Amino acid sequence: MDDIFKLPALPKNASKHKLEAPVMDVSSYKSVKLDGETSASSNGQDKGKGRATIEDASDDEDGPAGNSEDFAPGGDADYFEEEDEDGRFFGGGLNAVQKQVLNMMEGGEATEPGELTPVTVRRQLLALEKAIDENRRLRTKFPTDPTKFVDSEFTLLEALHALLLLSSAPALTYPILLDLSTPESLGDLLSHENTDVFIAVVELLEEWLDPEGLDDEDDDEGAEEGAQEKKVEATKALVDGLVTVGVVDLAVGGLDRLNEEEEEGRGGVFHTLGLLENLLTLTPTVATPLLAPTSPFLKYLVTRLAADKLPADRDQNRYYAAEMLSLVLSLPADGVEEGRKRLADESHVDTLLKVLSAYRRRDPSGADETEFMENVFDALCTSLHTPAVKTAFLEGEGIELMCLMLKEKKLSRTRAIKTLDHALQGQSGIALCEKFVELLGLKTLFSAFMGKSANKKSKASFSTATTHEDTEHLLSLLSSLLTSLSSDSPPRLRLLAKFVENDYEKVDRLIELREEVETRVEKAARETVAEEGEDVDEVDIYLGKLEGGLASLQLIDYVTAWICMEDDGVRDHIIMLLARKDRSLSDVIRVLAEYRDNIGDASEEPAVPVGEGAEMPVDEGTEKKEILGHLIEYLKSVD
Repeated sequence: MDDIFKLPALPKNASKHKLEAPVMDVSSYKSVKLDGETSASSNGQDKGKGRATIEDASDDEDGPAGNSEDFAPGGDADYFEEEDEDGRFFGGGLNAVQKQVLNMMEGGEATEPGELTPVTVRRQLLALEKAIDENRRLRTKFPTDPTKFVDSEFTLLEALHALLLLSSAPALTYPILLDLSTPESLGDLLSHENTDVFIAVVELLEEWLDPEGLDDEDDDEGAEEGAQEKKVEATKALVDGLVTVGVVDLAVGGLDRLNEEEEEGRGGVFHTLGLLENLLTLTPTVATPLLAPTSPFLKYLVTRLAADKLPADRDQNRYYAAEMLSLVLSLPADGVEEGRKRLADESHVDTLLKVLSAYRRRDPSGADETEFMENVFDALCTSLHTPAVKTAFLEGEGIELMCLMLKEKKLSRTRAIKTLDHALQGQSGIALCEKFVELLGLKTLFSAFMGKSANKKSKASFSTATTHEDTEHLLSLLSSLLTSLSSDSPPRLRLLAKFVENDYEKVDRLIELREEVETRVEKAARETVAEEGEDVDEVDIYLGKLEGGLASLQLIDYVTAWICMEDDGVRDHIIMLLARKDRSLSDVIRVLAEYRDNIGDASEEPAVPVGEGAEMPVDEGTEKKEILGHLIEYLKSVD
């Protein structure tokens, strides 16, 4: 019997995530467990999944056909044909075309075991169709007696497992899958009463749609010209076919059927998330049905990542749910913006903040938990570009939590800076800017900006606050505060006072950063010119400078211009510091002019710093251009 459950060897490609599961065993299938001499259904406990032993397989003519090598006695494809109104359901499961194919294969040439040819692939797929229909027939005929259909369930599972190897030759096998309408059959199986069948289908589809498998060229297809393109084309065609028959909704719907208290259930959830990740990777538009108002997927992910049901070293699904949430909310697909809005409307923002609050006073225990924390932060940051999420973040005391994280100076500190950056950006972030200053956030902000020690007892500097990415977020925060805080308001005056205190030490740090970043940008420009040679143009140079840190330089000079205009003492100090480096306000003007000219220009990379994929609304882009214009005019007047 163990041979029935023996999986064929998998192709070399493997999915991104690995699930450590126990060795497959007959007892692992719920469909073959007994609670006694009688079936569970006879005791009123069965809810659709048959449970029975396999010790004494019935030889009754109404029982399963067994595991004979032929589909029917004598190889007659018409053997199971019956005169009934239900046709395929109670018949042999083969339509006229499939019967013709089967008869042709019976006379075909023999092939080596495991060799994939059109004939062997069609034979395997037709065997699956036979197994599906036989199982349906017996389940319908003997709904209260699992012993009558248990063997057909084994045959069905065996037929599914045998198809795993089709992923090794997508260009050959996937078109045949579509020709024989296999996606429709697999979609039906995702609603099967036995969750073992659901899991087997999910694992099969996850393997077929593994994006990493498309990069493998160590198979027979690799020798053909254009093999890679054929593999990709065939895989995407299969994805389209699966989406058309509703596999996305069926897979999501099956998540609630799986019991994570059991090993099989945990593995089923893991592989279901893996299948959905593969679909999103291959076709990002799959995010649209996943985030539709009628889909429970968003709620499931938030609820699952918030539920610490098992010890961290065993509960991979909690971490996977966070990664999936971060992924699906970051995709540029229709419905994603609406999905982000649902985070606010359905109180999911509060849930995410509660999860993150666990890292206020402690660091994650390992690499997996660190990645989990970062994924939750990323999901929140991506969604904070939606005004409704900003409002929910403010009302849920998200600003307070981030400020507390800044003070505690744990690993979550730099992630809190990034989150505040996203939260305070734009016109919808004005109220959050005011709240940040009200909560005395300026002190911790400038502490990080100055690169001060992460711990008073430690001599080591807070290195994570001085990385290029984190410095950019700090500068963006200052930019948002200077843009949004009302003129002559107490919060703005408190911000400006920070640049004056302690003999302009924050101004010194700002100009020091400017020199460092300007050096990197100029180096990047020279390297671009050297690489491109005579073909280089202004766009290439501009993009090269962006890679070298131009966005940070633009932010530095934006802040510099604001504080020059707000305070004469600061302005004179900046002019003096620039002169020491053979620089002047003219250099600041040049950077700001380039910044202004590239905002909203669809033909070039936008010069809007950070944001990670967020698009600046037209009105905000126009406002930023106007502000830059006024700053440039002022600097010209005092240069």
